[in-house]
Amino acid sequence: MWASGVKTYAVVAAVVGGIAVSSGAMWQASNAAFTAQTDNGANSWAAGTVTLGDDDSGSAMFAATNIRPGSVGERCIKLTYNGSLSTSVKLYGTAVSGALSPYIDLVVEEGTGGTFGSCTGFVASATDYTGTLAAFGSGKTDFASGVGSFAPTGAGQTKTYRIAYTVNTGTPDSAQGAAANATFTWEAR
Repeated sequence: MWASGVKTYAVVAAVVGGIAVSSGAMWQASNAAFTAQTDNGANSWAAGTVTLGDDDSGSAMFAATNIRPGSVGERCIKLTYNGSLSTSVKLYGTAVSGALSPYIDLVVEEGTGGTFGSCTGFVASATDYTGTLAAFGSGKTDFASGVGSFAPTGAGQTKTYRIAYTVNTGTPDSAQGAAANATFTWEAR
């Protein structure tokens, strides 16, 4: 009986061994193909910047009082672009109001030289606007309708703007005591 059990055991061992050998041969045959791969790793994305500043230290350009027909004034402001992207800069008016605004004539120029404290040394390269403060406030209200040709391509580029006003000599007596207000906004995009 023992011999019969050994034979059975031998047959089972031979079958299991055969299956293992044939499986190994099939596995080896399926992995016998040539292989290769490549990759392009460490990809990343970083947004550029658009940064615009000026030299006004938070002060208004104009705070004129007791003006009358024929009164004049001018101020300069120097913009500095410190972004990494090429951009366009436009000037427009926001919060323009007041009964005196139709009688204040503006000339807006851009160029070089001059600072917020003084227009000394300012040299104009273009006239961006000539007209009344009221018309500026109603016609130049956003980037799309804004004025100017400043188009910096990188950090550290500057442009100076000179805004001059004259109270129109045809201002009527009804404008006595009237006021005008405006915010000048430069936007880069």
